[in-house]
Amino acid sequence: MKEYKISNFADLMQALKENPEWLEELRRMILTQELLELPKKFENFRHRVEERFDAIEKRFDAIEKEVQEVKKKLDKDVWPLKGMWLEMKVADNILSFFSEYLSDAKAIDQEKINKALSLAMKEGIISKEERADVLRLDLIIEGTLLNTEEPVLIAVEVSYTIDDFDVQRAINRAKILEKVMGRKVLPAVVGYKITKKAQNLIEKEEVLKVIVSE
Repeated sequence: MKEYKISNFADLMQALKENPEWLEELRRMILTQELLELPKKFENFRHRVEERFDAIEKRFDAIEKEVQEVKKKLDKDVWPLKGMWLEMKVADNILSFFSEYLSDAKAIDQEKINKALSLAMKEGIISKEERADVLRLDLIIEGTLLNTEEPVLIAVEVSYTIDDFDVQRAINRAKILEKVMGRKVLPAVVGYKITKKAQNLIEKEEVLKVIVSE
């Protein structure tokens, strides 16, 4: 075995370089076993942390999905209430909602409409089902059209989101009411939002549309 004369740090480094096994032994002498195992422990710790974060991320995804489902349910439950609230607002201030179309407007007494419908049913002008259908209108108003100054009745359907079924109901009920009252009746829809199908139907028919800001 080669002998080494160690007189300074450079000599020690040269000896260790030529004998790597000495370096390992020296390391074991200087470092405790616990310190030597730190890299392995750190790697295990890193894996555990990554697994924990993955689990937390999955849980957050599940919570977010649950929140979205709850929000959808709440929105669905609230829509009818908002629609009822809007119906009351329209009835309380009719002209402000229909000022774009009418120069004056007021609600027709429900009893007056019911008498006219009942008489028309007895005379065979409308059926029992048609009478019941018109009575389900949210509001019936009368006023004067701004552009023609023609007196008209308005058959109003109120909904949070106006869809094509709302528009078609307003059209059908307006036609029945026109037969009963013997005067022009226009269908109208009022809501916060409107679907594309509803808008397309409105553009094909003579329907008044009122979109309200929430």
